[in-house]
Amino acid sequence: MSLIIILICLTAERFLLHKQALHQPVWFNDYSDWYYRQELPVWMRNGFGGVISLLLQQLFDVTLAGLPGALFACAVLLYSLGPNDLDQQISHFIKARDEGDEQHARGVARNLLNDEPPPHDPAYSQAVAESILIQANNRIFAVIFWFLVLGPIGALLYRLASRLPLTHTAGEDLDFHLFSRQLVSILDWIPARITAFSYAIAGSFEDAMNGWRSYNEQRFDEFSDSASGILICTGSGALRLASVLDRNRDDTTHHLYLVEAAMSLVWRSLVVWGVMLGLFTFADWL
Repeated sequence: MSLIIILICLTAERFLLHKQALHQPVWFNDYSDWYYRQELPVWMRNGFGGVISLLLQQLFDVTLAGLPGALFACAVLLYSLGPNDLDQQISHFIKARDEGDEQHARGVARNLLNDEPPPHDPAYSQAVAESILIQANNRIFAVIFWFLVLGPIGALLYRLASRLPLTHTAGEDLDFHLFSRQLVSILDWIPARITAFSYAIAGSFEDAMNGWRSYNEQRFDEFSDSASGILICTGSGALRLASVLDRNRDDTTHHLYLVEAAMSLVWRSLVVWGVMLGLFTFADWL
């Protein structure tokens, strides 16, 4: 049943639902602001206690919706994916660059990176390609992982937790921000490594494993968290990004092939997940 629900939700998000506003967690931002303003004990509003209390309260409220099991699971998983369609964003980015609309392209890139992109290629396209490797885990793979482990509440838990560092409360309370980042890192630890391994299977396995080892041995300090580091190093290895850039170092055109290759790797990895889930489901039926 889990495999069927996942396939239904991935298909619906990709082909049936085009109103991205339905995925935007504006309500959660408003809810967190309201929660922060309540006359609650300090331990329930600040730091680690505030993070956990806010999440548990909201998860408890959601479970009271009373929807039948399968319908509830579909609704929650579909909401938890995203909030933006990664493939659609990349399509807009590539189209904008092809048409010379750099303002739009940089706006999309800024949204993907949560930062200002580099000014010129190949660093510009490489940064977007690396962000795809991270965002695919955050928006798709980690959500599916926690759905499989804890059901629909697991998927929602991950989605809400990933929003906590971006809330007004996190901006006002440094401890809240730090603990919310730590919570996301904990939730990302296992799915990020499974996603990285799926990148290796879907791409150049040996180069991907070399990238993983290079992160552990040499590049650990380059990244703000281990999930991002492993995803970028392993995914870049799977794409043979370094050798591709070296062969095309004199190319003065857009390096959009890097972005396209990264998105293709994500789709192949999703197929790997689907095949593995299908095999586990089939084995369970026997």
